[in-house]
Amino acid sequence: MMDNANVTPNATLRDAIGEAMQTSGLLENPAPPAALRWIDVFIAAYGDRFAEPIDALPYVRALRAEAVIVPALPLEKLRNRQVLFFLDTVSQYVDDQPELRGIPVEADLLEIAKEFGIAPADALWAVRMALTGSDEGPSLDLLFPLLGHDRIMMRIGAVNSHLLHGRGLEPIPFGPDGKPFETLGAHAPDARERRE
Repeated sequence: MMDNANVTPNATLRDAIGEAMQTSGLLENPAPPAALRWIDVFIAAYGDRFAEPIDALPYVRALRAEAVIVPALPLEKLRNRQVLFFLDTVSQYVDDQPELRGIPVEADLLEIAKEFGIAPADALWAVRMALTGSDEGPSLDLLFPLLGHDRIMMRIGAVNSHLLHGRGLEPIPFGPDGKPFETLGAHAPDARERRE
């Protein structure tokens, strides 16, 4: 786990990404110190995914968007009461944090997931899917400060609203392969978890 409060800045790359963002209208000129700190976290999260600073812009735009599209089948996997309540609690957790940089987001989310009986991998997958519409990306410890309070709460709220006001929490009976479809769900804690 990376402590994103102590991200080592790459000043040359930071300046180049900042200039590309300014040219594209994604950053004011001069860039405020908070924006430069954001770019440092962005480089730690996404720096290995692009060769040129201009290639960073699609990632920046995706992070700045207010909403994401969650593909149909992953959205169906989220369609149950435990996941809905878990995501709502994650939103409350975010709302209670004065700062999202430098906190152990993933560890905290796993503690929250225990309350709802959601397996660790399923919990992290559900949060990532609700926030990005993808099952891969940087650690949530880096993703949360990049998205910020408002976007996280809007994105989780949109997914929960879609789940509740779409078809409700009744899952589809069968997947595209014709087999019974299972949502993410609560699991019984194993003996080790019960002792903790």
